[in-house]
Amino acid sequence: MLSAQERVVGEGAHQGFIVNEGEQVIKVSPINPGQTIHVFSAPHWIIEQGGKVVWRLEDQDKVLLKTGSQIQPDSEPFFMEWTSNSEPRPGAYLIRVQGRGGTFPGEILGQYSVSILLWDQNDGHSGTDAPETYEKALLLPISEPGIYNFDECFISGTADLYDIYKILIKPNHSLTLQALPLQWKGTNQKGRVRWEFLNKSFKRMKVGASPFLQTSPFVVKVFHPQVKTDPKPALFYLLVKVEGKVSLVYALQAEIKEGR
Repeated sequence: MLSAQERVVGEGAHQGFIVNEGEQVIKVSPINPGQTIHVFSAPHWIIEQGGKVVWRLEDQDKVLLKTGSQIQPDSEPFFMEWTSNSEPRPGAYLIRVQGRGGTFPGEILGQYSVSILLWDQNDGHSGTDAPETYEKALLLPISEPGIYNFDECFISGTADLYDIYKILIKPNHSLTLQALPLQWKGTNQKGRVRWEFLNKSFKRMKVGASPFLQTSPFVVKVFHPQVKTDPKPALFYLLVKVEGKVSLVYALQAEIKEGR
């Protein structure tokens, strides 16, 4: 294998050569918390037969995330994607383009084109990813009476396995919260998303699950009574967990009322 050539890029279209027994490395950095990378790669062959290209998507520690290969004359775009968590991790990606099947090392087999798209999350209309820990849980801004809709929440079975939200309810106020699956993606028929509603002591007050492709809502209702000795708002958590290699766009709909 010839020595690898690396360059650092961001979003956009990038080109280079497919080199027999060679490797081109495209580093995508920096990555925002919860950001999804979409990679569309395609070969454009020069030699008449025998060429092969291997695509690899790795994290910053060179851990393989996705891979695939194409053999001449296949020149259809090949797609790879991954979603970082809120740390963010991965904090960078490596796209490796490896050439095979030529007659001698260094032979130009063709050219490649790689298009990179980066998509930011908007959990709870925050512009980012809801964290994975209760200590850093994302506060939903729903303390005053009214109806609230957060319709761009996202979770993925790649690295973004958890979304955790916290909710404050004033004394003598009630909450009706619905979590609605909107758009599933993936091929794992056993994949699902779990919902857990917990109090400040992390006691589960209600749990539920949405199997892959199902769109029935998870609904919870809670009332925080007026207590003279403790006028503080009550703290609750919503835990969203994905299981399996699936992803989900979901909505959170909340209604706050005074009284029951």
